[in-house]
Amino acid sequence: MSQRPATQSDIALAAGVSRSLVSLALAGSPRVARQTRERIEEVARDLGYRVNVAASSLARQSSSIIGLVLPNLRNAFFERMAKCLNEAASQRGMTLFVTVGSEDPVALHRAIDSLLGVRVAGIAMVSPWLTGQDVVAVGEEVATCVIGRRSPGGRIDAVHIDERAAAGLVADHLRERGASSLVYVRPRTGDETSRHEREIALTDAARDAGLPLTAYGCADGAGPAVRAAVSTHPEPLGLVMHNDVLAIDAVAALRTARRSQGAPVLIASYDNTYLAQREEFSLTSVNQPEPVMAARAIELICQRAGLGTQDPLAADEPARSVVLAPTLAIRSSSAR
Repeated sequence: MSQRPATQSDIALAAGVSRSLVSLALAGSPRVARQTRERIEEVARDLGYRVNVAASSLARQSSSIIGLVLPNLRNAFFERMAKCLNEAASQRGMTLFVTVGSEDPVALHRAIDSLLGVRVAGIAMVSPWLTGQDVVAVGEEVATCVIGRRSPGGRIDAVHIDERAAAGLVADHLRERGASSLVYVRPRTGDETSRHEREIALTDAARDAGLPLTAYGCADGAGPAVRAAVSTHPEPLGLVMHNDVLAIDAVAALRTARRSQGAPVLIASYDNTYLAQREEFSLTSVNQPEPVMAARAIELICQRAGLGTQDPLAADEPARSVVLAPTLAIRSSSAR
């Protein structure tokens, strides 16, 4: 009985690299270091690998599956995006295949490789915990759209809100409510690109509003960072939390935090999830239009994959970005 032909997944396993890196190397991409490319090519030769471009292209064009990679299931925003993406895909006759990544890069690459292995037509990534180079590598193999962050280049399309506009809404609102300084609490892990861009946008917006801004990092929860910020900022303070999950931690921490002068602490966050709307939290939060983001992301993927659209893209079409205007849902967390 003849052995089955070697695949790129076999090469990746033997070489100890990701499948997307194998794809880049075998395509001769300059983004792969020479020594790495030569090692991958050697492994491919040893395994008797042969590229079947026609079969690969046909398999993807006939696929009705779009893969979705979520960072985790802890954030209600990710859950909402998955629901909206599923609805948008269904409207185009596509099926959404969801995989949850990991804070471990190896496990995250494995999740992406599993989608590539079943020949999905495209992949959507929500706030991926990957370097720009790794994301670009995935886009070399399949139509890819990132949601919630800027495109890293290549052929990676992107859908995200205008971070500078969102930061301006937050800073101006907190200043109008009486804050004399701002603190931004961000996670230490996660999508580093999005964290960095949001911090820069908030820093600029705070400066424009005439308010000093200090950034604090947090690990498993925001409680310690919030208590530290409150203890060192006795003035009327605006707490800007990176997302609603951290904002809920802030609400709990403020119940036990001591304020020597009793000055108000105002809270604003991002994502406007259903948790922000709950009465016990009532969070002022930046709204991201998930249904619109999902519809545009699926549209971009289908165009790049040449599926169900009269406007397919050329293979070398550069990255496209859809930037949406945010709004601010104002609730009692930012009331004096």
